[in-house]
Amino acid sequence: MRWWVSANRLSLTQRAILDGMTDKLDESHWVKGFAGTGKTVVLAHLIERIISLNSALSNANRYCFITFTHALVDLVRSGLYGDHVLQNLEIMTHTRFLGLGRRYSHVFLDEVQDISVADLERISNLADNLYVAGDPDQRIYQNRASDEDISGILAPHEHHLVEIFRLTEPLRRVALSILPGATIVNGLRASSSAASSIRCVGAVDEATEVEWVYREALKRARAGDPSVILFPMHKNVERFASVLAEILEVESPASISFVRGRPDYEPFNDHWENLDIPFRYQGNSFGSLPESDTSPIIYAMTFHSSKGLDFKNVFIPGMNRAANIVSTSVLKELPDHDRRLLFVAATRAREGLFFTFSGEHAHRFIDDIRALDCVASATVDSSDLEFEPDDEDFF
Repeated sequence: MRWWVSANRLSLTQRAILDGMTDKLDESHWVKGFAGTGKTVVLAHLIERIISLNSALSNANRYCFITFTHALVDLVRSGLYGDHVLQNLEIMTHTRFLGLGRRYSHVFLDEVQDISVADLERISNLADNLYVAGDPDQRIYQNRASDEDISGILAPHEHHLVEIFRLTEPLRRVALSILPGATIVNGLRASSSAASSIRCVGAVDEATEVEWVYREALKRARAGDPSVILFPMHKNVERFASVLAEILEVESPASISFVRGRPDYEPFNDHWENLDIPFRYQGNSFGSLPESDTSPIIYAMTFHSSKGLDFKNVFIPGMNRAANIVSTSVLKELPDHDRRLLFVAATRAREGLFFTFSGEHAHRFIDDIRALDCVASATVDSSDLEFEPDDEDFF
């Protein structure tokens, strides 16, 4: 997957922030920015700068990049290049970092808004120097550090990225319809994408919806640009896979088992790989993003596991009127949590964003999205699936 931006392609604002942090490396810094502004890219370039500056001075420095999801570990590793960087840098999730309990001279923490107060204090205590990145609008876990908590613990210099490189203007409008109060409204348009394709597709039944999503995702997948299908919960992944197996007339994968509360997707991925079907679950330490570099593939992910990633084409199925994005118990405590989760899912898209549902009624969020003039709506039935997958009019 392509995500790395070379130094000569950084914006003036990104370069200025990097220079400002480099001038005060012995102090904490927080890179803030909307979805698509390049927070992780800036943090990764800071890593290269610091390691390059220190390489000739001392071998005693230890560096660690902390990501929030397993998927980001591989992605960050693929972007950072040069033996002097990779030989000196450890990349891991925050849970592994805390489990190891090692001290580092320089720690770089992504998605800081989703770290709890207790964990952030422990990370800070294990770092001689701590640099973080994160967007408060993308806070999607309960009982996490507030902006005030982060500022109180770290006392960081705050740097604001406002140029939105990933999202086109239509995609930003969709994001705002999902989360009207998001500060992304203040972002400056910088995306160079030629066009967006945003659609809300209703299907006559669940099987038709699943088949349409699979075939359209497969049609759009390319080596280096996988398609992704995002689901709010693991049970939704399991249901989609079961219906897909029926459609493809193959054996269904075994039910997803949980070990100490964590899903085990290894049998799931082995099942589809053995059938030579390019469908994999990515996340929770399962799946491999580099696999998509050499062949077209479709990834299934949860909204949570997709954090920090972006894809050319994103599909969000199952958006029926009765669909639960989060449990009702969570909504009682956090009334806008379903909006925040869908906001994160929708802002993973660079160009193509497809919401689908089956039956007569869509989720109330979809009604808001369909009202936008930049969004196309359609209904599909079995007759529409008679088109060849490479038919450009297939819709």
